[in-house]
Amino acid sequence: MKFLCDFHLHSCLSPCGSLDMSPSAIARAAKKAGLDAIALTDHHSALNAPAFAAACRREDLHALYGMEICTAEEIHCLALFDTPEAALGLGTFLYDRLPDFPNIPDKLGDQAVVDESDGVLDLVPRYLGNATDLSFIQLPGLVAAHGGLFIPAHIDRPAFGVLAQLGLLPPESGPILEVTRHRLPEMQSLYGASRTLVTFSDAHRLADIGRAATLIEADGFSLSALRDALLARRATPGLRP
Repeated sequence: MKFLCDFHLHSCLSPCGSLDMSPSAIARAAKKAGLDAIALTDHHSALNAPAFAAACRREDLHALYGMEICTAEEIHCLALFDTPEAALGLGTFLYDRLPDFPNIPDKLGDQAVVDESDGVLDLVPRYLGNATDLSFIQLPGLVAAHGGLFIPAHIDRPAFGVLAQLGLLPPESGPILEVTRHRLPEMQSLYGASRTLVTFSDAHRLADIGRAATLIEADGFSLSALRDALLARRATPGLRP
């Protein structure tokens, strides 16, 4: 089975995400864009995962649940899970590893938790955009212990990617790397022989959903099947719906 996937999306829960990015609006936009599978990856929280699950069911979309994590070195990484409950478990742990710095909505952005009808349930009080106190080398094991898939995010960007922050790609980076679509040929020449490369949109606005996607050929839609397909190099990055 082939799935056109965008596994890096931010909702209105992320302080940098547009308020238009409710889980239901994301699912509708993804369906309209021609995607088969999407993942919600807000910063350090999965509190919108339950609403996202309901929205994806309504739109007949496959879904993963996760978050984008910022390490102590300010390296962004994706953690993906099969269920909202698994993602919520890691999110609870991560929240306590963030600085106790209050969010200031007027300056930093709203952090809205919503239900499946877009009703606001809560505003997260601690700023989710800070770095955790976890090191990059700690993160793969932590994600695996919670049953998730670890992928360093946009490794080639001039900020918040592992190459920019460390100047190298350490062994802890693992076998799967997210790169930006416009630098895909360069990254393939450098790392394509030894790693599986994927491209996702990192969308913070509805119009950007699917602007970079990866076609994955898997035996079925589950985190295990997707992991096996990625490790077997059955993935074509750099696509758009």
